[in-house]
Amino acid sequence: MPAGGISVSEPVTNQAKSIAPDRDSTVDDEIAQIRESLRGLRFGSVNIIVQDGVIIQIDRTEKRRLRNNRNNS
Repeated sequence: MPAGGISVSEPVTNQAKSIAPDRDSTVDDEIAQIRESLRGLRFGSVNIIVQDGVIIQIDRTEKRRLRNNRNNS
């Protein structure tokens, strides 16, 4: 994950105004990584780890349930 992260200290409505133009591509990359973590996820979770108001890690945990094809009678 690139250094810098997304600042989460301001409400989303004000955050877009406070982001510097040179950080736009970094923010876009981080949002794309979060979207990629969510893509195809049916059962599980995506955790975003924030330190000092900056995203430092994205964890994806996926659960896969195996169906029992045997007849239990």
